[in-house]
Amino acid sequence: MQKGHKKNSSIFQNKYLLSVIVLLGLFTIVASISAYMTYKISIEGSLHLLETRATDIAVNLGFSLERLGLNPDLFPDIVSSDRWEYLAFLALIDKDYTCILHSNQKLIGRRMDDQAIRKVFKEERIITHFERLATGEKVFLLDFPIKLHLGDKSTQGEGQTFLRKMTAHETPNTIKQLPRLKVFCLRVALHPYPALSIERKARFQLGMIMASFILLWVLAVFFIRAWKKNYQLELDLSEKERMAALGQMAAVLAHEIRNPLSTIKGFAQIYMEDSSDPDLKEDMKVVVEQVERLERLTSNLLVYARPTRLFIEHFDIKDICSHLEKSFLGRNPQIELEIHCEGKEAISDRGKVLQILINLIQNSIEALREKEEGKKIHVSICADEDGLTLRVDDSGKGFPEKERNSIFEPFYTTKTKGTGLGLAIVKRLVDALKGEITLGKSRLGGASVLIFLPNPEREE
Repeated sequence: MQKGHKKNSSIFQNKYLLSVIVLLGLFTIVASISAYMTYKISIEGSLHLLETRATDIAVNLGFSLERLGLNPDLFPDIVSSDRWEYLAFLALIDKDYTCILHSNQKLIGRRMDDQAIRKVFKEERIITHFERLATGEKVFLLDFPIKLHLGDKSTQGEGQTFLRKMTAHETPNTIKQLPRLKVFCLRVALHPYPALSIERKARFQLGMIMASFILLWVLAVFFIRAWKKNYQLELDLSEKERMAALGQMAAVLAHEIRNPLSTIKGFAQIYMEDSSDPDLKEDMKVVVEQVERLERLTSNLLVYARPTRLFIEHFDIKDICSHLEKSFLGRNPQIELEIHCEGKEAISDRGKVLQILINLIQNSIEALREKEEGKKIHVSICADEDGLTLRVDDSGKGFPEKERNSIFEPFYTTKTKGTGLGLAIVKRLVDALKGEITLGKSRLGGASVLIFLPNPEREE
């Protein structure tokens, strides 16, 4: 029942934590996607701002060039004026990649041949890109294909007349020929300060959101750990309350059961001694054995349910060995029991250590009942400056691998006559003494239980 309660509590806890983690993960994913899309829209908006501003400048320059012609002072005057903000430079490139006009007049006549300009002349479409100048400054470039009607050189400085009006005495045959149409590449360079400002703000916002997610997960982990700790404390408190109630009930039951058991056992022993009927003696022997079994059960139940109080003292381990020899040697002649002691004095609770060893030896004896031959138990007790080491080996079947996690659960047993409290009491007493239990394969072929109990004086 205790195991089922813990299992159900663990399942509930795991489902709750899994639900919290899944919801938090979904929120993080959705919010991350939203933050990234916002960042992407901000970057695209900053580029669109530059493209719109550069296109507006290019269109207006197209009209100016049509009206004023190829005036070498036009671009320097525009750049030096405050008409268009963030304007870096202007250039007009001929189809042979020669710079016709430039805001820096020293660059007029130079060849400007790059991939963007080639695409403009080849595909006759607008090309936008960023480029780093020789000064190290990064600028935004818009290469704009522009078609200009150019007349003779004498009229370029005064403006062009592209379609002269017909007078009353002129005929269609006397209409003058339109100036020739020529394609140029108008390069508009802008300082990307507004766009960079938008990008910086977008990156800062994205960074803040990511930092918030990290902080959220850190707080979530902290909350989950605190919740699990509180949940475990609640379970431990509930377990202690349950064990206290069980201890009270066990004490009452043990008191009420022991008196009639003692009476039954006494009468059975009297009939065993006085009766001359062999069958009756055999029956009374069975009664005594079953009464003793019930007495052990009540005693074990009291030990397991009663709150564990420690009485730390110095004691000689030879006394422990002597007590075990008197308790077990000769009582089971078919079992070869060997008890080995090493060291002199130990520091622990003598009664608890003795109870641990008695339960382990009794568990090994019960494990050997079904074995016909080769029944061996080896007990080793070693005391040193670090603590007390207890080891019990037997030649039984050993601990099945799939049952090792359930061996120390109360009332769990694989034996037909076992109570399931022996090893549970061992685990409870070892935990109270802050020791460690290791289960393994015995050198005798069966189970091996190794227990280390540290000296309380050396405990940190």
